[in-house]
Amino acid sequence: MNVSLLYGKKVISTEGREGYVISVNAAAGKIECLTCADEDENEFSVDMKNVLKISDKILFEDRERVIKAAKPVRLGRASYDDEGKYLGNLEDMTYTGRKILRAKIGKKSYQASELTCGDVVIAKKTKRLKSDVIKDGVIIIKKGTPLTGGVLSAAEKEGEYIQTNLKSL
Repeated sequence: MNVSLLYGKKVISTEGREGYVISVNAAAGKIECLTCADEDENEFSVDMKNVLKISDKILFEDRERVIKAAKPVRLGRASYDDEGKYLGNLEDMTYTGRKILRAKIGKKSYQASELTCGDVVIAKKTKRLKSDVIKDGVIIIKKGTPLTGGVLSAAEKEGEYIQTNLKSL
């Protein structure tokens, strides 16, 4: 492909950010990034490592925005449950790949999806079923299952929405 074909080409991110190429930037014989501008002439860069596809448009993953939106993980923050009860301090977090899985607060471990982090950490209590949800003698949802939106919609399809909610109290 000729470099000249990149100039003026439309770029679009997986999140919907759009613009066009105004400069192709290289170092050590490799194209490193594209300088682009949006419709308001605001410039932004697209790292070539984040380009997913080049055709009539250039599709890219907008890592620049993701990185700017990322916040520091601050250990030692005071942590509370959603009723305001102090739980202890955020001691550590475990991760696999890049995904944060769990957080240790005081002596307990919480799923990262249950936490909201800011100046303090708020742990949302996840309701769990305290007994099996049974329909026609068959267990459709087992005891201990977290009460999520997906579980509730499945229960609603089975006609057991109320029973499922009641068994979480």
